[in-house]
Amino acid sequence: MNAPLSVRVLTQPQGAAADPSDACAMCFHRRNCLPGVLGEQSAQVLGELVGTPQRVAKGARLVRAGQAATRVFVVHNGAFKSLVGLADGRQRIVGFHEAGELLGLEGLGGVYRADVVALEPSQVCEIETQRMEQICGRFLSMQRHLCRAMAQALVQSQGQQFALGSMHVRERLIRFLLELSQRYVQRGLAGDEFTLRMSREDIGEYLGFRLETVSRVFTELHRAGLIALARRRVRIVDRQALLDLLDSSEPRLAARPPMPAVRAAQAHIAAAA
Repeated sequence: MNAPLSVRVLTQPQGAAADPSDACAMCFHRRNCLPGVLGEQSAQVLGELVGTPQRVAKGARLVRAGQAATRVFVVHNGAFKSLVGLADGRQRIVGFHEAGELLGLEGLGGVYRADVVALEPSQVCEIETQRMEQICGRFLSMQRHLCRAMAQALVQSQGQQFALGSMHVRERLIRFLLELSQRYVQRGLAGDEFTLRMSREDIGEYLGFRLETVSRVFTELHRAGLIALARRRVRIVDRQALLDLLDSSEPRLAARPPMPAVRAAQAHIAAAA
């Protein structure tokens, strides 16, 4: 995939609140973000730490790999993807980020390791790393929040490496959908029905297979009655069957008799192959 040609575009939204704590007070994700972490001190501290939400145009880079890192970001709304460069000049998608999630934590090491590109018109809250370090020195709750965020990012990265190296394409897609579902639930959103912010081409690049394969596997799961599809809208119809299909791909569980829903799905998928 070629690198996007557009550059970072940040503007203050028209009519945005001058006080960052006002914007935070109206944000759906505040309970899982810094206001919820900092508690009673949040109004004062947020004024020191966070700027007002800034717009990022669709296709624009938020940060560039190799750029000196002076900020981390919270996705206020919208969605982003992270890309790393390959030796032949291409780029590979290594992650997706949605509202309520932190971006650019690897920049705490001094430089950003990936390009971060907006999947749709989005907004981010900027946090200067130097100020964040000072706040962490004052509030243990902030330190814990950042440690949890970095631990989750590491777990997701390790899981993705395992999936690419050990799972078949169907299992990779199932795992991807279930992981997205879990992330939505953690942020207080519906986990059984959601919109895919990324294209199927992006999903294929992230999971390591072609667009045609992504479409075929989505269709297989839909016809088997495990998910329902309406354009980018996905509804998980039979979560347990998806989990069992995922488990049945692992050698240590291969001998376990599959549940009836799983047998039916396997038969339908096999017939479609």
